Amino acid sequence: MSRYLLIDGMNIAHAANNSKILTVGNTQVQAIYHFIKIVRKLVAAYPTAKPAVLWDGASWRYMDYPDYKSNRKKEDTPSAIKAAEAKKAAESQIPAIKKAMQLIGMPQVRASNMEADDLAGIMGDRYAGKGAKVILVSGDKDWVQLVNQNIIWFDPIRDRKIMKPADMLDALGYDLESFEAFLEMKCLMGDTGDGIGGVGGIGDKGAIEFLKAYGSTVNFSNMLLDKTLDPKKVPKKYRDFAESEDKQIIFRRNRKLMDLRTPLRPEPVNLRVDSGEPDIERFRTFCNRLMFRSITKDLESWVSVFPAFHHLQEELAAA
Repeated sequence: MSRYLLIDGMNIAHAANNSKILTVGNTQVQAIYHFIKIVRKLVAAYPTAKPAVLWDGASWRYMDYPDYKSNRKKEDTPSAIKAAEAKKAAESQIPAIKKAMQLIGMPQVRASNMEADDLAGIMGDRYAGKGAKVILVSGDKDWVQLVNQNIIWFDPIRDRKIMKPADMLDALGYDLESFEAFLEMKCLMGDTGDGIGGVGGIGDKGAIEFLKAYGSTVNFSNMLLDKTLDPKKVPKKYRDFAESEDKQIIFRRNRKLMDLRTPLRPEPVNLRVDSGEPDIERFRTFCNRLMFRSITKDLESWVSVFPAFHHLQEELAAA
């Protein structure tokens, strides 16, 4: 059975940067170093999987919702300033990370109008639809909605894995019965990290209570319409959601923005797959320049786990 490893490039890069600062001269390199090591560990753990790193392009969501992620640019609190500095440091290392991936033959995928989230949805469903197993590697909880019998979510930084709805309780603290319920919860409560407001009056706890009580937003509306549910017995915040056209519009907007399988998403533009230029000597030079001695001290063995260098495993075994 085929297996694919789809890695969230930006998410893992930022996580890799969130470690002890390493410098070469005045240049920070910790994101580069830890990203390479994380990817190597993943590839070694899933030796038969076909790996790829997915990168963000400019999101189509800005066209539909100009305030998308705008909150990340406005805050000037000490914690926000510190986070912005860390973000800037991580993003300054992205070109070198991409170069390292090229030199070890790691495929990289990007579309001009899409985030890695969209690519994960498109590629994951395409592979899973053909019977393959897919491992989505990201600390981004938004990817959890994509999990099904052939797709799992794995956060290598916090060592969290979700394979079925029940796993969400331990991994994320959400007691939900389906991944559709997870998506509806997000649409109801909004996503402050992405600057997407909720319907109002319903937070994560309220959304979970709502979904456990009524199953889904559609089922809730149907129960009110066919009068199997007495409106007087419904908490006001839920009744307001059903009766307010503004709240319904917000929910539908959020569904379009957050649903990684939305049929309203545009087609990928300028979809590019960089298959890399695997070259062990150029990779050695790259690592030497950045003082990555723990990698170069036994480089042939270190790179042999990557598909582009699998031939080295046989050569090393025969030596």
